[in-house]
Amino acid sequence: MIRFSVLASSSRGNATVISGGGTHVLVDTGISALRIRKGLAECGLHDSEISGVFFTHEHQDHVCGLGVLSKKRALNLYCSRYLAKDLRGMAPNGVFTYLEPGQTVQVGALSVTPFCVSHDAVDPLGYVFECEGVRLGYVTDTGIIMREMPAMLAGVQGLYLESNYDQEMLDNSGRTPDLIRRISGRWGHLSNAQACDFVRAIAHQDLQHLVLAHISPECNTPAKATAAMRATLDELQLPTRLHCAQMAERLDWIEIGI
Repeated sequence: MIRFSVLASSSRGNATVISGGGTHVLVDTGISALRIRKGLAECGLHDSEISGVFFTHEHQDHVCGLGVLSKKRALNLYCSRYLAKDLRGMAPNGVFTYLEPGQTVQVGALSVTPFCVSHDAVDPLGYVFECEGVRLGYVTDTGIIMREMPAMLAGVQGLYLESNYDQEMLDNSGRTPDLIRRISGRWGHLSNAQACDFVRAIAHQDLQHLVLAHISPECNTPAKATAAMRATLDELQLPTRLHCAQMAERLDWIEIGI
């Protein structure tokens, strides 16, 4: 079994705890250390029980809590070699493991395989977490569905998936044309429609849980993202349970198994 709890997710901050076989890891530290510790406590965990922190990329909404979180003890940090150069200043005592796309690392009972995503950051990554045959896909901050992604995520029982913006809301947001192009371009984020297309590409009857994440508070709403994905799941006749992660409220433990 793998279980995971989203401590926070939106364009303003992201952090998730993932557990399997007694091993606990974080993905991103994009909220304050105080909120991370509070969220972990609500999960029944202490930050000393975290075996490692995996990073998707270096933007502040994914790393801002690292400095304070790492002051009390040396953390095991997992990221690309180039991203480590940016993170060392925040966590000088961190113990870094460099990741290569497609190469699996073992952290306790969890096997973790990174893969490339398409974002305007230093070597951004998505992940597949596996424990005893149970697999969780983690995809955020990517402007397109890259060719390798469907194969990497085929058969996952759980999926954390960015559904960042609604195209009409983005177009009418008052943002500059350049910013709109950046968000909706190949190095930006996934729209609700693109998230639905990705689920169509990997759809299978054993997809137990799907979490919509990184929802923009200005260019999307949980209701719009959920409605679009619910229609897609109904179209595909999938029994998948749909969840929506938000910034202000922790999404409680979700369990996936065989």
